[in-house]
Amino acid sequence: MGAGFYNHVDDPDEFWDDEPLVPRAVAAPPAPPPRISVGSSFVTIEVDSGCLPVRVSPNSQWRSQVAPNEASAELMAAYRAAVSERVERLCAGGTWPTAQQISDAATPDARTIATVLLETRTWAEYTALSSAMIGSSRYQGSGQAVIYGASAVTVIADGTQLRAIEVRSGWAATADPDEIGDELLRCADMVRSARPTFTVRGDYSRYSDADLEHELDRHRLRLLEAEVHGER
Repeated sequence: MGAGFYNHVDDPDEFWDDEPLVPRAVAAPPAPPPRISVGSSFVTIEVDSGCLPVRVSPNSQWRSQVAPNEASAELMAAYRAAVSERVERLCAGGTWPTAQQISDAATPDARTIATVLLETRTWAEYTALSSAMIGSSRYQGSGQAVIYGASAVTVIADGTQLRAIEVRSGWAATADPDEIGDELLRCADMVRSARPTFTVRGDYSRYSDADLEHELDRHRLRLLEAEVHGER
């Protein structure tokens, strides 16, 4: 029998004269564009470059349509929609934005981390800045209004965005909708002030990424040795 091919799929004993067709790999479909969150029908929120609220605008239906125990969820829905809209705008150029483009308080890129750490002078400063840049720090913001000895409005955030908004229902039951928005903005201001900023003073443009990584390894070792031997 001449050269041929067995059909191992349908009938192991069937012999073909021609090479059987091999299914071609199908390319994965392109990722869909980000979808805007549904948001809230009763309040809109605008965010800044750090994904923190800068404007909260309840509409005329808030008072009649939003129950006091629903205020937190309603604000969070509006906030998520604002962040989603920001991401969609950044995607308009056809490329997915970096974390730093979405929120300028996000973990810096590797080059920024290296240059900031190269300018530290002690091991304590190095470890503190390293943790602040790379770690998953959480920040809490509180408004001025108080009910039963606790803040009426609080938020939890990280370096990227708000993770939780809490409005105490007992306070929301009597608060003016605009006052609720003002309290949320005060919380955002507190988070904004608490987030660290990282400034590079020197010019490292002539160094490649590999050069910076090498210099950082040497710098880290020098600081550690100085710490171990009690040098300052």
